[in-house]
Amino acid sequence: MKAISSLKLLLLLPLTLILIVAVAVLYTSLSRLERQHDRADLEQHHDLGVIADAAEFSRRLGIIQKRMNVAMDGAISAELNELQLYRIHSTIVNELDSLSHVVKQLSTSELVLDANHGSAQGLQNAFAEYQRFVIMSTDVLAVDPQIANSFLQQAQRHYLDFSIFTSRIEFLLAERAQLRNKEQAETFSLLATRLFILSLGALLLLFGFTQYLSRRASRDLLDIAKGLTTLARSKESNIPLPRIEALQRTARGDIQQIAAKLLDFRHALERQHAAEEQAFQLAFYDPLTNLPNRRLLNERLQQALNSCKRYQQNAALLVLDIDDFKNINEIQGYDVGDQVLLTAGERLSELITDADTVARIGSNAFAILLPGISSNPDQAARKITLLYEIIKDNLAKLLLINEQVYFLTASVGVTFFDKSLQDLAAPLQEAEAAMYRAKASGRGQLRYYNAQVQAQQQERLQLETDLRQALANQQLQLYYQLQVDAQAQPVGVEALLRWHHPARGMVSPAEFIPLAEASDLILPIGQWVLETACHQLHSWEQNPARALLSVAVNVSAKQFRQTNFVEQVRRALTTTSANPKRLKLELTESMVLEDVESTILKMEDLRKLGIRFSIDDFGTGYSSLKYLKRLPLDQLKIEQSFARDITTDKNDAAIVQTIIAMGQALELEVIAEGVETQEQQEFLLKHGCYFYQGYLYSRPIPIDDLEALLG
Repeated sequence: MKAISSLKLLLLLPLTLILIVAVAVLYTSLSRLERQHDRADLEQHHDLGVIADAAEFSRRLGIIQKRMNVAMDGAISAELNELQLYRIHSTIVNELDSLSHVVKQLSTSELVLDANHGSAQGLQNAFAEYQRFVIMSTDVLAVDPQIANSFLQQAQRHYLDFSIFTSRIEFLLAERAQLRNKEQAETFSLLATRLFILSLGALLLLFGFTQYLSRRASRDLLDIAKGLTTLARSKESNIPLPRIEALQRTARGDIQQIAAKLLDFRHALERQHAAEEQAFQLAFYDPLTNLPNRRLLNERLQQALNSCKRYQQNAALLVLDIDDFKNINEIQGYDVGDQVLLTAGERLSELITDADTVARIGSNAFAILLPGISSNPDQAARKITLLYEIIKDNLAKLLLINEQVYFLTASVGVTFFDKSLQDLAAPLQEAEAAMYRAKASGRGQLRYYNAQVQAQQQERLQLETDLRQALANQQLQLYYQLQVDAQAQPVGVEALLRWHHPARGMVSPAEFIPLAEASDLILPIGQWVLETACHQLHSWEQNPARALLSVAVNVSAKQFRQTNFVEQVRRALTTTSANPKRLKLELTESMVLEDVESTILKMEDLRKLGIRFSIDDFGTGYSSLKYLKRLPLDQLKIEQSFARDITTDKNDAAIVQTIIAMGQALELEVIAEGVETQEQQEFLLKHGCYFYQGYLYSRPIPIDDLEALLG
């Protein structure tokens, strides 16, 4: 209680001092403001009295002016006789005499003196002159109105001076009122500033003093409060409380007892948190591999489904079963089996990202959840296939346990799901069903839950496998399609890749080219095409009739983006001794505009070798003329769908004409592919396209048939 009373006294002392200073400052400022207001009110009252006198003076002058005008009009028109004019004269003289006393009073006013530039005598003299001319005018009015009018004009000028004088008084009064208001506003502002500074200073002083007292008087209590907060918020099984431990050692009395109780409470909380963590671990994680179990996998499936709904994406679930694990357990023992499972779990965990989940869902079964997989079936299946190959390679790594070597394989089942999933248990059931089908097919197999998808992917995988062998087995072949000029004379050919499968027969380029593009197969295949075309060029150079023919070779984006592509082309030309001036590389619009600066540099390096360039399927992309004019091109190639309908579709005709005009503006050759009729050729020729390729001249044919066609 004594400590609290002392604390109150310490707090009251600065508060009392602050209050006394505040009252003194406020009283002084308000007294000053009151005096200033009284003085301003008195001055304002005096000024208003002067203004009233001046206004009365002006009013009476106006009456005199009016009477003079009446007398003047009556004298000129002879409506007033001499007696009437004399009476008016007498009245005006009396009024002017009375006003002369008013002028003397006004002249003594400070306001009037300021308005008349400090000269009271000048004002009186001006009025005297006005009075003299008015009396003279009314005095001779009955005798000679013309002279009276002249005097009246003189009086009017002095009357105007008095009007100006009145305006000066009003203006000066307004200035004085503004000055008084400004002074009062400044006084108010000063008072407000002082009060604000005083209040702010008081608050800062009080805050600082309070902080000092609180830190001095309750530092230990603050440490205890922080310790309580830490205990309340912490979920760990080991809660650090260094300050409380220090208090328990160094403090005395009640503080020491409170610290000891807090430490006891911490021990109880730590035991509770440890028990909760252990229960959570047992409930959601596999005790052997420490991977999520089936229960936690179900929760992750719900999260994946929510993501599918939120981000409009798909997810995939894989179930893996270690092959022949039962034999390992029965023959080598459960300890070895546990070591195999631990190793398998570790190797699988190394292959996934933080967003994915690897779980152990059975004795020798694992699951891999992949949220956010592509909704495109081909892309999704390719990712699964790639992951499966990596899993297979990692599991197949040598595993040495008790000097015994093991090579693991796994049967894998896959299913996909999206936001339309209704039964959360379905993906696991489907993936397990697919896994059992894979197990039934033999060791290390991959199966999809959807039989149709499985068949498609199996066919695709088989086709990719066959394509890998096609190059080595010489199943690939180049066909050539003739290119002619306006006189139908051959000027070159385009090399087109064909695949003669031993079982399927001719495989469509639309089927195997995208497959090669999606994998790295396009690189060796593209190099083979380039070298084969160069061989053909060199062969034709020995025949004068065909030495001027060029060969156009399509280059894929992946092939062109290789850092050593220029060197590959140079090596192909060197090894085949082909003339680079007869080699034409066909690039697509999207390829050259993907990285314009790098593309230009690479094209210029190839151009130095003598190679020519053509933009293939021009008109189907989104070319920028800003960059197109910078590219070292030789030819634009009109896409065949435009050329095919130029005689029947006005839109295609307009597009083709635009491309031809663009080529002419850029001084480039323009060649149209897909020319099938004479009418198409004539239309193209008419509008300035002089090179053609299409069925009208030749289909893509093997080299022997082309040689026979050329004669």
